[in-house]
Amino acid sequence: MDKLFVYVDGGARSEPGEAGIGVAITDARGNVVEEISELIGRSTTEVAEYRALLEACRRVIAYKPQSVVFFTDNQRLANHINGVFETREPHIKHLIERAIALLNQLPQWRVNFVDERAHHRAPRLVEQAFHRNLQAQMSHERLEMLLLSRAASLNEDSMRKLIEYAERLEDAG
Repeated sequence: MDKLFVYVDGGARSEPGEAGIGVAITDARGNVVEEISELIGRSTTEVAEYRALLEACRRVIAYKPQSVVFFTDNQRLANHINGVFETREPHIKHLIERAIALLNQLPQWRVNFVDERAHHRAPRLVEQAFHRNLQAQMSHERLEMLLLSRAASLNEDSMRKLIEYAERLEDAG
């Protein structure tokens, strides 16, 4: 691939809290090459933004493009990566160093700040990661409620068998 455009975003539900990243990689015609939408554990929004850039870099390197333009709605991130100003925060400085090391594996790159209204793909992917996780939690809770309601109607012998079966499943899994 000659040129790729990459939209990155990260977000956390609280500061810090459950965090997710979103990355949309497109070709020069705007066709989606790859999308990443995943939770990354407990983090701040700022760290999630850098983690999104790191993941985007790792993925983009595999495509061996000649040029990559990254877009972010985080002006601090763009300014840090482009060397406009430095940070005093050691954990952010470490993320910046890791990102630049990955970016320098690309023949040509730049990180552009864009207004959040023009930056809709990656934030949508972050929200999708949170939504999928919420759906999985709700599904798990429904299954627990169903199991509890069924177990409540069992006699003592059947309850013991259910517990033994659950323990075997736990050991096997």
